[in-house]
Amino acid sequence: MNIGLQVPEGVPVRLCGSLESRIFLVIGDGCEITLDPAHVRVLAEQCGTALRDTSLVAAAEEVLDEVYEAGAQARTAAERALREAERADEVSARDQADDARAAAREATVAAERAQNAVETAFVAMEGAERAAMKAEVAAAVAASAFERARTDR
Repeated sequence: MNIGLQVPEGVPVRLCGSLESRIFLVIGDGCEITLDPAHVRVLAEQCGTALRDTSLVAAAEEVLDEVYEAGAQARTAAERALREAERADEVSARDQADDARAAAREATVAAERAQNAVETAFVAMEGAERAAMKAEVAAAVAASAFERARTDR
């Protein structure tokens, strides 16, 4: 079964037990999902890990934003240094123009490194997410096989 549902922040979500040993996951006023107690136990075991993973991803995204911003600042500074180098050349301030060009080259290289780091990190994050999904599916299949083998005995 494959169902996608995004629950906006502020929509109430709650778990409710029932007389039939079922548990209902109630989302807002219009969605009710029936779960076995075993499902809820598994979710409870995974809760801490999922929250930690979410925090780690948010922290990584914040760092990537900062790296991207630093790269953009370096690129802007390089452009300004090149403009000022041209102006320095106009008044025969060769040493200052050369220094500005050298600084512009250094800032450009730093900006490119920052951009490459961000792109590499995004590719790595996507690969890790795909691998995690694949591992979760494999784990579920293995757990199911274990349960079938155990009940067949």
